[in-house]
Amino acid sequence: MKQIRLLVTGLLAILATSTLTGCMTFNSQTLDLHPQIQVSRVLSKEKRVEIIPKDLRADSVIGYRYTGEADAPSIVLKDSLHLLQHTTEHALEDMGIVRFYGGEFNLTISLIELNYHASDSKIKQTVSLDTKLKVTVSKDNKSYTGTYTADKQQTFVGVPSEEENERLVNDLFSSVMNLAMNDQQLIDFIQFN
Repeated sequence: MKQIRLLVTGLLAILATSTLTGCMTFNSQTLDLHPQIQVSRVLSKEKRVEIIPKDLRADSVIGYRYTGEADAPSIVLKDSLHLLQHTTEHALEDMGIVRFYGGEFNLTISLIELNYHASDSKIKQTVSLDTKLKVTVSKDNKSYTGTYTADKQQTFVGVPSEEENERLVNDLFSSVMNLAMNDQQLIDFIQFN
């Protein structure tokens, strides 16, 4: 009787593990991020800012979903340049700027790093993320450059779903964009030049 119980318990554990990992199909994932930015300053609507987005990463893949298989599904951003442009523009609009063309300020926002690393420990999986942005705003022969980093870690039971991955990366990107768009020296440069 005791052996049967141990056998049933072992089979249930194997079944649970295979249900969490082995029976599901994991595909490559393209993240469509929509960062939430909260700004604290107001700028003159007369300011003109040309936003120049740059993706300086060596590879468009931010990481791989850990599935235990040899060919792990990749994770990429939908359109990094549009993401940088759109998010920066919305943050500046929230500050009052409505003129996004050249002639006064150039704001170059560069994605330096965005990394996703998943590690597995039995039925738990830990996802570690980090990102780095550089923002340079210039007018005439003056400029200000700020560098912003953020990291995040979360543990999941099993492989995170596509929705969980997107939420996790979106939260990280929101954090780093909030750091950049609330840098008092950066905003002072635009306000007082």
